[in-house]
Amino acid sequence: MRPHHRIKIFDAAAARGRREVSMARSLWSGFLSFGLVSVPVGLYTATADQTIHFNQLHRGTSNRIRYKKVDEVTGEEVEAPDIVNGFDLGDGEYVVVTREELKEVAPGKSETIEISDFVDLDRIDPVYFRQTYYLAPRGKGADRAYALLRQAMRETGKVGIATLILRDKEHLVAVRPGEDVLILETMYFADEIRTPSEELDSLPKDATFEGRELEVAKKLVESLTVDWSAEDYQNTYRARVEELIERKREGHAVVFEAERPKSNVIDLMAALEASVAGTKQSPAAGSATPAPARRAAPGGPATSGGPATSGGKGNQQDLEAMTKADLLARAAELDVQGRSKMAKPELITAITDAGTPKRRSRKIS
Repeated sequence: MRPHHRIKIFDAAAARGRREVSMARSLWSGFLSFGLVSVPVGLYTATADQTIHFNQLHRGTSNRIRYKKVDEVTGEEVEAPDIVNGFDLGDGEYVVVTREELKEVAPGKSETIEISDFVDLDRIDPVYFRQTYYLAPRGKGADRAYALLRQAMRETGKVGIATLILRDKEHLVAVRPGEDVLILETMYFADEIRTPSEELDSLPKDATFEGRELEVAKKLVESLTVDWSAEDYQNTYRARVEELIERKREGHAVVFEAERPKSNVIDLMAALEASVAGTKQSPAAGSATPAPARRAAPGGPATSGGPATSGGKGNQQDLEAMTKADLLARAAELDVQGRSKMAKPELITAITDAGTPKRRSRKIS
């Protein structure tokens, strides 16, 4: 008989509590220096990993799978004190470096983040940013100098560039002003960024567009443009994993159906025009006339360019007969937030809800 398995379900409230505790403990403390001014600060994590992690088990049991460090020749387990680092020179030859030797050449702990330069934030390509932290004032008397630096950087539109020694590693960092906190971004050094043209051989060469194709593509971008709000975007995969775990804990099987994306790069212009035709462009976007009737899927009814309304089963069938591109266009007409992240069934639900006489709150996924 298969033993009973105990599965611990992800507890969002408990996780938030753990994050609040961890946020109170600084990862690093020292001074943020600019010119002759030094501000005592602490470094805190700004993000939290919400990935659902699993333990590996032996199938049919609750026995955890463990890993051992073994000698590949003898197969014997090797204790930590007997393990050294070897730099591979090739052909089985290594340069052996001990932990003690690495400590000797390590940069050591630094207590200062010294801003050496100020630059415009928009001059830094986001590819250089690695991880985000918060810098908070530490101790009595730090608030005034901290607030002064934050305001000066915000009003000049500048960010400070400095270096930071964290966990025996030197980091290039950018310090930028947030709404109520200074934000530190660890960065990659220039030699850590790969050059796309050297790494990727499938990039288009000298591809430029003008005329009708470009105008249609720009109209499509404009039709899908919304005001940015981070709350509109949620990790739907994590929610589905949580649902899967909960359903299996209750003894139910669960099957998810996903719509696989289809490539339409062969008929690019036709796809662009069909997408724009469904957006019912406003005069500002370049079209003052109503959108033409949309072509239904084979065997399905045609739908007009007007707003969707809650009309029962018939309206549901009309929406299901539409392509995802047409559904996105209809969602744009109704100003459905987060539509670009929705699967086809979610779009249908959101459009139906948005078209009801009594406006419901939008379902965002």
